[in-house]
Parts: sequence; structure tokens; C-alpha cells
Amino acid sequence: MADQSDLHADPEDRALPGPAAKQGLLKRLFGRFGRRKAQAVEMNGPGDMHVLQDDSGQDADLLQTITRADDDMPAAAPRRKGFKHKLAGLLRIIGLILWPPFLRGDFGTVNRRLLLTAWTAVLLTLAGVGGWLVTTGENLTSLPGSEVIIGVARLTLPPEARLAPDQKLDKAAPPPVVGRLPSGLLVAPDPTLSETTPRGLIPKIGADGRQPWSAYARPFDEPATRPRLAIVLQDMGLNVQLTALAAERLPPAITFAFNPYAPDLAVQIERARTAGHEVLLGMPMEPFDYPTSDPGPYTLLTSLSDQENVRRLDWLLARASGYIGFTNLMGGKYTSSPEHMRSIALKLKERGLMFVDTRVAPRSVAARIMREAGGVYAFVNRQVDALPNAQSIDARLDELERTARAGGVAIGSAMPYPVTLDRLLAWSAKLDAKGIALAPVSAIANRQTPE
Repeated sequence: MADQSDLHADPEDRALPGPAAKQGLLKRLFGRFGRRKAQAVEMNGPGDMHVLQDDSGQDADLLQTITRADDDMPAAAPRRKGFKHKLAGLLRIIGLILWPPFLRGDFGTVNRRLLLTAWTAVLLTLAGVGGWLVTTGENLTSLPGSEVIIGVARLTLPPEARLAPDQKLDKAAPPPVVGRLPSGLLVAPDPTLSETTPRGLIPKIGADGRQPWSAYARPFDEPATRPRLAIVLQDMGLNVQLTALAAERLPPAITFAFNPYAPDLAVQIERARTAGHEVLLGMPMEPFDYPTSDPGPYTLLTSLSDQENVRRLDWLLARASGYIGFTNLMGGKYTSSPEHMRSIALKLKERGLMFVDTRVAPRSVAARIMREAGGVYAFVNRQVDALPNAQSIDARLDELERTARAGGVAIGSAMPYPVTLDRLLAWSAKLDAKGIALAPVSAIANRQTPE
């Protein structure tokens, strides 16, 4: 009786008798051919013939009969190897090249090992490429198509970090025409007030001493004896349709502060200026609860060096043209730090730009530091729509009127909520009759006393 273990053994792995048991790795690889030859020797070799010759004559006659019958039968066509067998041979050769132990085991085991090796190589390659992208990301021109959350608006960042998307240096833009818009604002950019940098055009003080904050301001000729009240609408540009509607319907004396991450920023700013609104840019600054509240990737942080914060400011400076200065976007913690505000104040003074402090923090020192640095400043007296309902907004506007009468000037800050825009439109129509001039924020520059 045959050994029970032989009944379940893989024929490919069963040891051959005699010399076949000592076959090497290559002969195991091509073992099928070796086994066929050995079987032929066993059937037709001299040893078998010798045994048969020792048998009786009856057996010899029977052998001759069988032999003649075999000779009369047509030779069977050699069995062609199928695709599966060819693939098995190829995989075994690959396994031999990579690592000889891959050849041990049956066909399925070898294939699983090779498949595991292939996937491991693919994953290691992807991990290496990902690591390279992370470590060299700062030097790539494509930064971040990354997304940030600002308030409740979900934005897609500009695809380029080193150049403002609306002012790419490789665009051969025609030289700007110097003159005035129909609204009376200076056409931007004025080449005498602009400097070309690797990031794009940024404002500068002209050779004749003109400063961008006053050159790009809305003309205002009301007598200084009349109380002045300015309204600054924050975060403009995030909703393109709402911004366009506000620019068209609101009084042009209302100042627009655009979010620096707004889409088509230069186009939206030009549209607002054409309608007569002077423009500020929001400067993302660190709030007290950062990063829970995050103004965006170019936020000025107290944890960064002055050089890094100035580098981020350079990106903001090149976002568009025609603005008169900046207002803080969030920034309670940053505007409360005198040492950090001082470097920004000096930079803005050097560029001839204004800073309007929204005073989101009670201890804000931004306006005071700007004044000490010799810069141009203003600060907000009231947040008009902290409670965005008509009754609360009307009450805050009344408070601003009293502040303007008492001190001669006042500034209100508001968000572009539909209810806010509706109340501002109704309120501004009656303001002149009350003896108060609705003024652009530039008309209140350096007229307030910081605490």
C-alpha cells in the first residue's frame, strides 16, 4: 500500500529517486522536463529490458503483442503548454532573480509572495514621493490648492504662493493709464506709486512724496467743522454677487475692506473703486483662540519671527492695487502685542499705507503703535451688527451718530449681512439731514486719539 503522505504531497515538490533528489535550484525550476526524461528511462531503459528478458516466454509474447499494438497506434501529439504554465514559469524565473526562496512551495504560494513583493515596492515608492513633496513643498510654485475655513465661508486658496494670482509677472500687461475714474478715484496702479517685486506690484511712496493711502483715497471736501462718520464693511469679496450688489446700491462713501483670499480679488476691487468706494485689505492676524479660529495660511503670528511675519505681509501687499491700507482680520492677540505691532507699523509707514484697527480686543495697541511710529491710523468705535437684527443695528448706528457729534468723528464696522446692508441703505439716506457727513475712512485718518 502506498504511503499516506504521498497521497497528499504536491507532485511538483515530491523528491525524485536517485540522482533527481540532488537536483539544484535550476533543475527544480525546470523540474518538469527532468522528470519526464527520468520517466522515459524507467520505461525504456536497460534495467527494465533486463527484467523483462528474465521473464518467461509467455510474458515476452505478451510484451511483443503490446508493443506491436502501440506501434500501430498513432503517436499522441505533444501537449502544448497553456498560458497558466507559461506565466508560472515566468514568475518562477522572476522569483529566482529576486530571491531563491520564492521558488519554494506550490504555484499559488509563489504567486502570492511575488504579488506581496510588488505591492510593497509600489507602496514604498508612493511613500517616498509623498515624503519628497512634503519636504520640498515650500519651494514649489503650487502650494497650496489647499482649503481654509474663515468664519462660515469655505475658500480655495490661490494656486501660487510667490506671485499674487492677479499680478503674475509673466503676463505682459499693458502699462496702466494714469488718470481718474468716473467716480473720482485715481486709476490703479499708478506706476509712480508702485514697485515691481518677485511677488508682484506693491505700493510705495512716490518720488514726489505722494503716499498711496491718500492718492487712492476717495476725494472728500466736506468742511472739517461738520461731524464725520465712516462705515467700513469687512470681509468683502467672499460673496461675489453680494459684493457687486453692495458696490452698486450703497453710498460710495462707505469703505470696503476686502478679504485677501477672495476670488478674483483685483477684479472685485476695481469694480468697487469704479463705483466710488475706497478700499482696504484685510490683514489676517492671530486671534486669542488660534488655531481654533484661523484667519488663513498667511496669518501674522506672535510665535513667528519678525522676518517671517514681514514675508507674509509682502504676500498681502501684492494681492491687488488701489487700496489705501489694511484693517485687521481677527487679530485680537496680535494687535495686543506692542513688539509685534511695531514691526508691522514701520513696514506700513515705509509703504505709505494706512491701518484701521477694528479693536476686536479691548487691549489693542495697534492704533497707538501706528501713531508712535509716525504712520497713518484710525480705529473703529462701534461694531454695528454684533447682533444682526434690524433693531440692534439701528441702535448701534444711533450711538455712532452721538459719538461723531461729541468727538467730531466716528467709525463703525459691519459685516455684509443682507439685513446690515438693508439698514445701512435706509440709515444713510437720512444722515445728511441730521447734519452729519458720511465720510470715507481716509477722511478720519489721524483724527482720533488712541487710548
